[in-house]
Amino acid sequence: MKYRAGFLTVACAWMVIVIQSLDAGPAAQKHAAGVSCNLKELTALTRSLVDESLKSFDKANGEHLGTWSPGFPELEVHQNSPLDGPKVQCSLLFMAQGLKEVLEDQRDNLNPKDVSLHEDLKNTISKVNMLAVCAKHILSGECSPKPPPPKMPTHAFAKKQWSHTLLKTARVYLNWLELKSGVQTSKTKGKNKIKRKASEATLQKYLEGSGYLL
Repeated sequence: MKYRAGFLTVACAWMVIVIQSLDAGPAAQKHAAGVSCNLKELTALTRSLVDESLKSFDKANGEHLGTWSPGFPELEVHQNSPLDGPKVQCSLLFMAQGLKEVLEDQRDNLNPKDVSLHEDLKNTISKVNMLAVCAKHILSGECSPKPPPPKMPTHAFAKKQWSHTLLKTARVYLNWLELKSGVQTSKTKGKNKIKRKASEATLQKYLEGSGYLL
C-alpha cells in the first residue's frame, strides 16, 4: 500500500510539472544563461532603440538625406512573409553588422564628438545581437551561410544616406518581426491550452483508476 501511494505521489508531481511547463510556453523560455527570452517583447524593445538611434543619427547628420537606392534586400520582407528561424537570424546578423559599420563611421569619421549618438548605436547593436540569440532559441534553425557584412560607400553624403536607409529599413523589419512573433505566440498558447487540458484529463483518469479519487 505504501509503495502504491509513493508511486502515485511521484506520478502526480510529474503531471503537475508537465502542465506547468505547457503553461509557460516559448514566449517566456530562458536561455542557457538564465536570461528571459520573450521574442515579441524583446523585438519591440529593439525596435524602439533603432528608432531612437535613427532620430539621433538624423539630428547629427541631417533631416533630408533621402534613400540609398540599392536598399538592403537582406532586411526586406512582405507583411505575409512566413516566420522562418534561419532567415530571421541571418537578417538580424546582417542588421547588427550594418549598425556596427554606422557606429564606426560616426565615431571615427563623421561625428567623433557625438557621444550620445555613439551610445545609442552601441545599445542598439547589443539588443540586436541579443534578439538574434533569442530568435534562435525560440524559432530554432541555424543561419547558414552567414551573410557577408554590408559595404558602406566611400563618399561622405553617400555614407549618411546609406546609414539613414539602413536604420529605417531595420525599423520596418523589426515592426514586421514584432507582428509575426505576436501571432506565433498566440498560436503556441492555443496549442499549449489544448495540451494542458489533455494532461489534466489524463491525470484525472489516472486518479480515478487508482481508486484514490472519491
